[in-house]
Amino acid sequence: NWNILIEDSISVYYTNHNDIDWAYATSYFEHNIDLIYNTLLKLDEYDKIFDRVIESKLLDSNEGIVYIRLDMPYFLSDRNYTVKYSEEIIPDEDQIIFRFQSVKHSDAPDNESSVTLPNAGGEWRLTKINDNKTKVEYIWNGELLGMFPSYQLTTAWKTQGKEVLSWLKKYISYKNEKNAY
Repeated sequence: NWNILIEDSISVYYTNHNDIDWAYATSYFEHNIDLIYNTLLKLDEYDKIFDRVIESKLLDSNEGIVYIRLDMPYFLSDRNYTVKYSEEIIPDEDQIIFRFQSVKHSDAPDNESSVTLPNAGGEWRLTKINDNKTKVEYIWNGELLGMFPSYQLTTAWKTQGKEVLSWLKKYISYKNEKNAY
C-alpha cells in the first residue's frame, strides 16, 4: 500500500508498515544489471557515488559492514549509520536483492556532531529487463530522528529518492563512458 509522492522518470512512494515509515524509489536504467550491481558492491566508494554521502568507510569486507555519514542540508545535523549488507540472487526472476540493516561495530566512528540512525535499513532491488535495461528499486527506512520536523518527512523522502537514483545513474553513466574510450 504505497502512497504516491511523485510518479515520473524516478517515482517515489511511502508507507507505514508495523509503525515504521518506509520510502521507495524506482526508475529504469539503460544499463546492464551487472554494471549496476557491481557499482553497488563498492561500499567504500559510496562517498564518490552519492553526493550527500561524505564518508563511507568499509569496516569489515568479509561481513559487508560499512559506516556511512550523510551531509544533511540547511539547519539539520548530519546523519550516520553502520549497516551490514547481504545479497540474494533470484535467477528465475532475473533479480538481485542487496539488503542493508543496522549493526553495531567496534570500529564505527563516534560522531557526536552527527545523529546516528540505529534503525537504518532497506534494500536495493535490481531486475533485468533486457541486456541493457534494468529496473532499479531503492527501499529504505524513512526515520530521520534528531530535530527533523515530522511534517517535512514526505518532502525529505521525495528528495532522497530522486537524489539517490539520479546520482547512481549519473555515476554509472560517467564510469561507463569513461571506460568506453
